[in-house]
Amino acid sequence: MSKYESTPIELSALPCGPDKALSFFLEDYAQFKGFSTREEFWWPLLVLLAAHSVIGLSAWMIAGWLLSEDAGLGDTSSAELLAPLSLDEPEALVVFAAAALHLTLIVVTLLPLLAVTWRRLHDSGLPGTAFFVGLIPLVGWLIVLILLARPSAPQKHLEEWAHTPFLRS
Repeated sequence: MSKYESTPIELSALPCGPDKALSFFLEDYAQFKGFSTREEFWWPLLVLLAAHSVIGLSAWMIAGWLLSEDAGLGDTSSAELLAPLSLDEPEALVVFAAAALHLTLIVVTLLPLLAVTWRRLHDSGLPGTAFFVGLIPLVGWLIVLILLARPSAPQKHLEEWAHTPFLRS
């Protein structure tokens, strides 16, 4: 059997660690058909949240340290310190570099994150369009989060959602 033969497989039965989940996330970056297990959704999301946290905290700490050292301030809030920044100061460069890293990370991972979310909803037996429930003010994101946490439901998979261009191993 060829690697590229279209054979239905039950993805929820496949074990998937963080390394495989991240490789599936990047391989299927624009594939909205198919199914993604909980691991294939949550591991990349965890890595992205960790990356954004590290970038943000690092920039905040470095900028705060540079500002307090330059101004000789110890108990000044970061909002008061960051307000007068001009582009020629090193603190501003740290803040803007962190913002650029955040923006780059968002732009690069937006399509893969949408695609894996769509496939995760398929795997839990829902149409991908259930993603738009997240647009409901205040509670929509919470509803989508609960839907994404549901277990796989292979008995509810529709043929029109299926896409298995190769066997995952």
